[in-house]
Amino acid sequence: MKYNTLKNNSFLIISLILIIIMYYLITQLIFPMFSVNKMNFSIIDIIYVYVFSIISYILSNKNKLTSYFFIIVAVFSFFTIEPLGMTIEAKPLFFTDMPDMYPSLIEVLPLYMQIITITATVLYFGLLLAYALYFIYGLYKMYKTNIKKAVVMTIVVIFVTYISFFRPVKINSIYADYNDIANKYGIINTISYRISYDKSVEARDNKESVKEALKLLTDIQNKRDISNLILPYDTDKKRNVFVIFMESFYDYEHFIPLMDKDPFPKEYREWASNSTRVGPNDSYGSLFARTSGLIASSPLFPKKQKTPIYTALPYIMKDNGYHTIALEESGVTYYLDALLPNIGMEEVVFSLGLTNIKNYIKTNNYDKPIFLAGFTFMGHAGSHVENDLNVYDNNKRLMDKISKKDIPVLIETMENSALAAKDIIDTRDTILEKYPDAIIIFKHDHLYPYLKTIIENSSIDNNIKEDFFNDNTISPMLIWNGTNGAYRFEEDGFPPENIPMFVAVNTKANYTNSIISLLYKDKIDNIIRYYNAFYTNDNGSIKKIEVKKDSTSYIVNHAQKILSEDILRGKKYIYTYINNDK
Repeated sequence: MKYNTLKNNSFLIISLILIIIMYYLITQLIFPMFSVNKMNFSIIDIIYVYVFSIISYILSNKNKLTSYFFIIVAVFSFFTIEPLGMTIEAKPLFFTDMPDMYPSLIEVLPLYMQIITITATVLYFGLLLAYALYFIYGLYKMYKTNIKKAVVMTIVVIFVTYISFFRPVKINSIYADYNDIANKYGIINTISYRISYDKSVEARDNKESVKEALKLLTDIQNKRDISNLILPYDTDKKRNVFVIFMESFYDYEHFIPLMDKDPFPKEYREWASNSTRVGPNDSYGSLFARTSGLIASSPLFPKKQKTPIYTALPYIMKDNGYHTIALEESGVTYYLDALLPNIGMEEVVFSLGLTNIKNYIKTNNYDKPIFLAGFTFMGHAGSHVENDLNVYDNNKRLMDKISKKDIPVLIETMENSALAAKDIIDTRDTILEKYPDAIIIFKHDHLYPYLKTIIENSSIDNNIKEDFFNDNTISPMLIWNGTNGAYRFEEDGFPPENIPMFVAVNTKANYTNSIISLLYKDKIDNIIRYYNAFYTNDNGSIKKIEVKKDSTSYIVNHAQKILSEDILRGKKYIYTYINNDK
């Protein structure tokens, strides 16, 4: 009798053991080996998946094979996909994120990884859809045979789904640190938190909200003093302008005390030490670097643009007599083949190849002054090239403090960044040789996704670690002011969204009532704003702060998010209220 009872209930025991083993192997052993964020062991995560597995067991009419396979799919979904999302994109991933991520992800991967990614994704989503349909069919059959049981199961499924994913969560912060949430409350709970957080910061772009946002931002524009943006330079000529975004660039300045032989060029160090510093953005970093630096928009994934976005920086430069060019070392990502022409780029070149921006500039001539926006690819995973930097052998003190499993990744990103720093100098010199009075800006986009985990796993002194983790101005924004040389603003914390106005002001372009003027990030009540975050400059140290939702800074920032939503994802109601002769 006891044997039969145990046999009949073996799934309940074995499934729990299987979930615990798989959860532990993935989150505590396998992921840390690949520099993915290690999450705290969470009982609540195990309970959630265990409850899901019991529901699957019942709905599959106690088919053990089907239910065990469901456990594998569920564990893979929650404990593989979500930690990867929080490591790479700084948030748990939803199905709704995939249309934005997938085309760009495929584009930048080598062929064998494309095959693996496409195969894994098709299997993953196909299995999830198959299980959803299978369980719905199971409920349908249950209604045919035992309506009372079917009603109870329907209520259980709805309740568990609501509690797991859709229950309202009280949001106490204007920021969301999903890694911290996952460590405190479990990986699955981050899903319900993200749903509630996204609702709390949502910017609705209906016609009335755009009208109100526009009125507020126009009033601010009309009172603005832009004297701090004017470069010291004496010429009536139209100055050529180059804005180049650096993929995953970081110069390891925090760790120089641990370096025996700094791989970064001395000339780069001198320029960087005399430059304004800005912070990195999370999630779609290379896209948001471009949209902030060319459109001034809040971080927002744009829809595929079918109509022009007038008064973005390239359009303004075009109207000011410039030839506008976009040079992309990578292939087409983030629908940029549609976006770039629709913000005013007359010439767009993709797949230029590593470090070839300078060669393109050297070998092409134009009758007009040029405005050129470039994007490098050296810092991206898979872009590593052979070199003679010997980063590992030349920096044993630093390497000895890095976990052995993380050393190959650290070497790759250090060498990539050091080579990119050399290319920065070479590109600047190539530009100045041909255009000596040029305005040149190099702006990094985001940190290498696994870098923070590598440093966290290391035995580097805590004071250096804390300095790195707490630094909100992680890299310099390198500006070269023609024959006047390197330039820096008076203080750090220059918002990347202000790059377009900086360029327009110094080329005497008409920017009034433009997108770049309305989305300009003014300092309000001594609060610095960039990438929808709020900072103060405390004696030269940029510190991230909370602000209340009824504060002026938050209200203005929210208005700019509404306009960004309208411009990049909405119906462009803004043109209803701003006269446009296009």
